[in-house]
Amino acid sequence: MIRALSHRLVRPRRAVAAALLALSALSAAFGCHAAASGSSDTLPNLALPTGGGNQLWADVAHDGGWRVQRHVWTGHARLLDGSDVRRAWGSEEVCRAALAERAPGLEGASSVSRPVAVVLHGLWRSRDSMSAITEALEERGFEVLDVAYPSTRGTIAEHAAQVAGLLDTLRGEGREVSFVTHSLGGLVTRALLAREGDAWRARHRLGRAVFIAAPHRGAALARVGAEVPGALTLYGGPSQEMARGVAATLPSPPLPFLDVAAARGTEEGWNPLVPGDDDGVVGVEETRLEGETKRLVVRGTHTFVMRDPEVVRAAVEFLLAD
Repeated sequence: MIRALSHRLVRPRRAVAAALLALSALSAAFGCHAAASGSSDTLPNLALPTGGGNQLWADVAHDGGWRVQRHVWTGHARLLDGSDVRRAWGSEEVCRAALAERAPGLEGASSVSRPVAVVLHGLWRSRDSMSAITEALEERGFEVLDVAYPSTRGTIAEHAAQVAGLLDTLRGEGREVSFVTHSLGGLVTRALLAREGDAWRARHRLGRAVFIAAPHRGAALARVGAEVPGALTLYGGPSQEMARGVAATLPSPPLPFLDVAAARGTEEGWNPLVPGDDDGVVGVEETRLEGETKRLVVRGTHTFVMRDPEVVRAAVEFLLAD
């Protein structure tokens, strides 16, 4: 009985010790990466594959498929190649320098004569969710900036500022810059285009935009969620902003744009919490924005509409239209 009792006491102690060890390792790693954010040296690096950045990384510089990303918690940076392999890490300054050293005259560097397409994913999504459109744009000659941004960590304005800083690193002069977005990415783009004084706006010209399932008029689903304590916490600041009606305060963009909506094709739609026809998350009427150049409604759902072949084809054709 004494032996059994001692075993019962030892096991919890071992579990506590293991937990403390894990916390210590995590704390050490966090401290190491936080210290790296202020280092002026390029740190020793193993060419490790990564996930490309999702929710915890923000793209801050881009060239020819290579990107510098900043971690939202520690502030340290890393340089990823076109296959999302880490090629350097440390402070943002040294990673930007490593990108600049790699870029001039090397294969994969930006061609300053090509039009640019900025691709922005939706809330809680990643760059991979936009891969069908990205590939189609690249095939038609666009340089694609498929931006990674921490959609649930930050406000719409903060995400717009990140994209503005990224575009400030765009090489060349007089390049046409267009946008293809899904859901929240559309609001980020509208906030971006409403900003004044950004360097890239003086150096380049606006092309066109495609907004796919963008909650231009807000989202009834977000307003319903706001009535349940804690329901929107997982979705971060942007969902709470949508519930407060921030979308309605953003001006229509100063360029031709196509609005794409997904729908069930019935009066009640997919989701009973959303008035009228909807894509399960955003109502068809919520995607309307004053001044739209063209409109497309397809049968589908919010989660997969940006992969619909008809939508991909329409997006590319609209950007290429005279």
